[in-house]
Amino acid sequence: MKNKPLDPDQAREIGIRQKVVRICALFEVEKGKLHWQGEKEPLANLVETILSHNTNDRNRDLAYDSLINRYPTWQDVHQASREELAEVIRSAGLNQQKAERIHNLLEFLQSTQGDFTADFLKTLTFDEAVEALGHLKGIGLKTLAVVMCFSLGRDIFPVDTHVHRLCRRLGFVPNSFDAVKTFQAMRTKVPDGKSYQFHLHLIQHGREICHARKPECEKCIVQKDCLYYFQLLRH
Repeated sequence: MKNKPLDPDQAREIGIRQKVVRICALFEVEKGKLHWQGEKEPLANLVETILSHNTNDRNRDLAYDSLINRYPTWQDVHQASREELAEVIRSAGLNQQKAERIHNLLEFLQSTQGDFTADFLKTLTFDEAVEALGHLKGIGLKTLAVVMCFSLGRDIFPVDTHVHRLCRRLGFVPNSFDAVKTFQAMRTKVPDGKSYQFHLHLIQHGREICHARKPECEKCIVQKDCLYYFQLLRH
């Protein structure tokens, strides 16, 4: 009995998955293998990621270092006024909003866990973590994906600004997709065990070559697989 022919959507999806596998493998060869650095405190990573929203790594790190130097424990952070905390993390930008979100997170953890800890995430799947914390402002899919991937070593593929841009330019997802849709779509496309490495390789490529403005296509090692590049050639 002959196999039923694939419909165009199925064939397109298979082609995209094959492209993701191909580019993932090429980056591994050209940029090197990357290995997870080991478990980190989930709550610290949650707070760091909240601070990272709409800013760069330098400002995030300055704010986080200021926070941990000012407050020895998470209880001290919780007991600080929101106005004081906002001033301490000012370098992260949107500091009033971020101070409120950090306070709300700590309040929620104390009321549900009896302590200032997010270690319960170690026993949860990604989807269970979303169910547990995703209702809190500032704790969306991206934040939880970062924490589960980087703090706990889960094979989940975070989508930040660089990754979102490259996924669209390479044709992994439609250009109309927002970051949430891109994240959901990429969950079935990234090869097993490669989420951490591919995420970091795409970020590196986005910073060094595939800039938001004036990407250096002539230097790009995945030029032949890039939808954006072929669209440029047509014009």
